[in-house]
Amino acid sequence: MTATLFTDTDPDQLTEDELAERLIGYASQTAALTARFLDYLAAFDTRHGWSGEGIASCAHWLSWRVGLSLRTAQDHVRVAQALVDLSCLRSRFHNGEVSYSKVRAITRIATPIRDEELTTFALSATAAQVERLVAGIRRQDRSEDPESEDEAPESAAHWSWKDDGTLTVSMRLTALDGARFLAAVVRAEYERTRTTADDAPLPTEMSGEADPNQMPHDLWRNVPYNVASAVVAMSDTIVDGVKMPEVAVGGELLIHEIDGVASLDEGPALRSAERDEAHCDASLRVVRHGEGDAMSVSGRRVGPILRWGRKRRVPNAALVRTVMMRDRSCRSPGCGRTRHLHIHHVQPWSEGGTTDPDNLILLCSQHHRALHGGQFSIKALGHQRFAFRGTQGEPLVAAPLHRAPDGWRPSPHVPVDGVDPTGGGRLDLGYATEVLYAAWQWKAERVEEVAAAA
Repeated sequence: MTATLFTDTDPDQLTEDELAERLIGYASQTAALTARFLDYLAAFDTRHGWSGEGIASCAHWLSWRVGLSLRTAQDHVRVAQALVDLSCLRSRFHNGEVSYSKVRAITRIATPIRDEELTTFALSATAAQVERLVAGIRRQDRSEDPESEDEAPESAAHWSWKDDGTLTVSMRLTALDGARFLAAVVRAEYERTRTTADDAPLPTEMSGEADPNQMPHDLWRNVPYNVASAVVAMSDTIVDGVKMPEVAVGGELLIHEIDGVASLDEGPALRSAERDEAHCDASLRVVRHGEGDAMSVSGRRVGPILRWGRKRRVPNAALVRTVMMRDRSCRSPGCGRTRHLHIHHVQPWSEGGTTDPDNLILLCSQHHRALHGGQFSIKALGHQRFAFRGTQGEPLVAAPLHRAPDGWRPSPHVPVDGVDPTGGGRLDLGYATEVLYAAWQWKAERVEEVAAAA
């Protein structure tokens, strides 16, 4: 069926059938446009067009410039690169006949030899059925791989705040991690509910011999079904018992300055950008030398130490907390990283910059290095506001505005019902998997025969 260029009719003026027609039609157009988007993305990633200004990856660039979440951006990059070798699936995707959800699932298991059969299946199946098939094939692939081991899944736990103000935690633990968790729950519950009777000396402490019948009855209680109170007690124990450092710094960094050249202690000379970056370190000490040949530093004969420099002035604990609570993450536009953060003096302290919130900003290690490498700049605007600019002076913003390309119209070559599956009945997973593996085995044997004949 050929495409219809839908007009922007008010939904209230359309019947239910007309609404359904437009939903399917626009979904087909969306699939085709997404396919073209992923073609461009694969080329952009291959050419490393995203590199610069401290960008860590193509997915990171997408998250910043296109407004995708990082996880979604990573999926887009993976799918884009996988489609390069899947000509059949890519062709149907460009025609708007398979949705992105189906393509995303198939690319987890697809290879050039599997391309045609999986694409044919996707055309006649729902997205849920495609997901089921992919999961089944992944299990089958693992079972048939002699080098693979049936490894237990890794432990994982996730949390989220709900609308009613409660915190929900979902955990899936391996057997050993689960046993550790339950053992800790038992101990925490005992500690939480212990009484004066439980504080009495145990029989083993009095006579060296233990009678299980004389043990305090609450000591080895069963794991409670509702573990919430025990988990909170475990959390309180960690919060009260483990003290975090006010400022976490590494080992002391020594830099020797000799005739205007800075060198690491027993290390190489530093470039100017590296020296500037080092001056942001909280534990830097600069050692200056006089004339003579009393010692050797980095292969150079230098004079005696004239000045054993003090460490760089760093924000006090209260100021660190202020900047941390204000920024929460790296302030570089589109970054959002919350680990390995540095407090950076926008105007260097050595050049008169102050150590106060108007001149301090959080940067991740990658953007901190990119800043000192000249890939972008920061200007303090006062009142704890900062402006980021690129190498040409252009402003860098966290969320660039989006707009459709000028003159874009839906493609007339995309069928109005392209994404609508031709089948969608009950999926016989065992039969479907058996047929696919038989087809792939036959194709692999033909390839081997051709190779042997050559």
